[in-house]
Amino acid sequence: MECLIDGRSKELKKHVAVIHSSNSISLLQRKISNALLYHAYPNLLAQEEHEISIRQLANIIGFGGNNLQRIKDALVGLISMVLEWNVIDGVTGEEDWTASTILASANIKSARCTYAYSPAMRRLLYSPSTYGKISMIVQARFQSSYALALYENCIRYQGLPHTKWFSLEVFRKLMGVPVNTYQIFRDLKKRVLEKAIEEVNTHSEIQVNYEIKKEARQIKSIRFVLREKEKTNK
Repeated sequence: MECLIDGRSKELKKHVAVIHSSNSISLLQRKISNALLYHAYPNLLAQEEHEISIRQLANIIGFGGNNLQRIKDALVGLISMVLEWNVIDGVTGEEDWTASTILASANIKSARCTYAYSPAMRRLLYSPSTYGKISMIVQARFQSSYALALYENCIRYQGLPHTKWFSLEVFRKLMGVPVNTYQIFRDLKKRVLEKAIEEVNTHSEIQVNYEIKKEARQIKSIRFVLREKEKTNK
């Protein structure tokens, strides 16, 4: 199923604090989170609650079938998932720490979903100063949470030749790789990295490859080389 969105730009400006969240978020949860924010964004500060039809939500995320329980389960996960972020005052250097669940509430009635964000999340998500542009059409095509996580963390650096260096530990968290899983790099490469890169290169507007940095023969950090795909006229 292809992503169907009427009228507006099909890109979501997603705050880097949310992109860089280290929660083990599922593919469906990540897609729904992005779609709900995209839908609510024009009225994010003006309204406490937002409403979307289940059909429209399914279209945006490319969700086939009629398994409403899967959507409900994903919403419950988003309501229980806590995000933390720090804002440092550029003048005083004072730290401003905040924590909030990604969604504050959700209700499904008569095939429509009503949902809300906490005041702190609304302020964070609206008009972010640093963000990645997430294509709703591209995200609907992904079939794995690792691929969508990699896409979000790379598209943040779109227009630059490469991402920053991530320690392997940070990279695992950003990708949502479970603790004590794929501890050996060759397993991480085979099970996570190569498959995610293949999906990103197949379905998105960017081509990515990776570079590694070693210390004492141990792989310690990774970064991604980025290239824009040539646009073709169809």
